[in-house]
Amino acid sequence: MTEGGAKKALKFIWRHWLKAVLAGVAVYIALHIHEIAPVFARVAWFWVLMAVLANFSSIMLKVSSWKIIFDNSFKGVRGRWTDLTSSLMIGFLVNALVPARVGELARAYVISRRQTLRDKPLSRSTVIGTIVLERVFDGAVMGMIVVYGVVHMDLPGWADKGAIVILLFCLLIAGLLVLLEAKRDRIRAGAEAARAAANSEYAGPLARRQQYRMRLHGVLARFSEGQQTLRSPIRVAGILLTTSASWISQLMAVYFSLYAFHLENSVGFFGALLLLILINVAGALPATPGNVGVFQLATVIPLMLTYGISEHNALGFSIGLQAIEGSIGLGVGSACLFREHLSFKEVKKESISLEEQEIG
Repeated sequence: MTEGGAKKALKFIWRHWLKAVLAGVAVYIALHIHEIAPVFARVAWFWVLMAVLANFSSIMLKVSSWKIIFDNSFKGVRGRWTDLTSSLMIGFLVNALVPARVGELARAYVISRRQTLRDKPLSRSTVIGTIVLERVFDGAVMGMIVVYGVVHMDLPGWADKGAIVILLFCLLIAGLLVLLEAKRDRIRAGAEAARAAANSEYAGPLARRQQYRMRLHGVLARFSEGQQTLRSPIRVAGILLTTSASWISQLMAVYFSLYAFHLENSVGFFGALLLLILINVAGALPATPGNVGVFQLATVIPLMLTYGISEHNALGFSIGLQAIEGSIGLGVGSACLFREHLSFKEVKKESISLEEQEIG
């Protein structure tokens, strides 16, 4: 089988796997709708509103963290709140509808496009560097929360393993970022040397190798420009503070959701923390759009096994919590698409091709 044929086969399997999962969830809900519906009939809408506001606060605090990084990664360029918020919301929208975290690339595409329209074009590699750094800080704080949960709460074995994987991944990324920062000048010099070699009289395979080397060094050099924030302890402290506040707001959103579904006495504050950990551990490697199905497993199982919540109450809460968390991304993200005069199809296409455009 050719490489193109293998890609088509994998794409076919992936699409049908997604359809099977989503269809299974839909059929299950349809068969039990008469038992799930009463759960929503008793919802306390005041607490739903509080959960949505807490979730919105969490998102805006993420924007604050990203803005600190963004403003210190480009000479003479500061990100506008509206632009950064718009690109982040569109990223959430893409993540909700497309698996594999394509939304992070959508953020880079939208903010790069906006800066180009303002006649201040930016390197997409550097923009991606700022997003990766923001995600690393986000993962570091999440890692601390997971460690606390592993030590103080009785987590399922798969969650413990998932926590270890996330922590190791965050440490690896953090180490790479520090290495890029330390080797910035050498990487830049390597890019110039590779470019000179590629433009010399070499021919054939050697020239192609030099071109690949030039592209790699060029991407690394531009990418490392997004890490200048690491040079300032005050900025690092500011990012950690806003990121921690973002996680606290997200925790409060889960806690308020428990009140909305009258589960606060059965589950409690530490139960909300457990749910927050499991949702994010399970969602680290999304398998379906919006983590539909995976999200339910991460919430229904612990509610039933740990806190004795009935199956239908647990499923109703899970659906409600996912709707609360996704409402801002879907609603505000769609409005931001309109603001940017973009279509979802265009953003998806540009986001998927962004990595190939940068690396070549």
